[in-house]
Amino acid sequence: MADDLVCGFSYDPSVAEFAVSKGSYLAARPGASFGYIATSTLVLDTTTPSNPRVLLLQRASSDEAPDKWEPPGGACDNDDETILHAATRELWEEAGLDAAQIGGLVGDPYFFTLSDGKKVCQFNFAVHPRTDSPIPLAVKLSPEEHQHFVWATESEVKARKADGMDLDFTREEVEHTVLLAFDYFRVKELPNEDLAEKRT
Repeated sequence: MADDLVCGFSYDPSVAEFAVSKGSYLAARPGASFGYIATSTLVLDTTTPSNPRVLLLQRASSDEAPDKWEPPGGACDNDDETILHAATRELWEEAGLDAAQIGGLVGDPYFFTLSDGKKVCQFNFAVHPRTDSPIPLAVKLSPEEHQHFVWATESEVKARKADGMDLDFTREEVEHTVLLAFDYFRVKELPNEDLAEKRT
């Protein structure tokens, strides 16, 4: 089935339910235990398919959860056209990358409560950025939010160390989701012959 196109990026039909505004999504779920939505984008550099790398950002020392690591992401705003637009906006604002295609969800959504009591549900999407720029992609951080970035392999995420830096994640669920991104790539996107070879 062909991807659907929304204002410059396409998305997999499996995430069509998120091609609506935050307000519409919540209105259709009056019994939901949360009133706020956040997203994260799992971006993989697959230049070497046998050893992909995921983009991780280190939060600024002056921001909340200082010096912790996470994928690009953040809150879905009221003026975001859709939840998918919110995900692509955060990727652009935090990493300077333009989303070309949103794949499926990575793992289950997870829930957390902010210090002010707001209950949030976070959805995590596999995202392919535009690759007009050379590989590795030219990441441009927003210094108010993040201070470093790394492209980390699965083994580096498991070891919690990449490029000589300790990977201390913002929360346990974030680390788990990052690891699931590698599984997503292997199952959903690695060519069948490569997958068979990797399993042997």
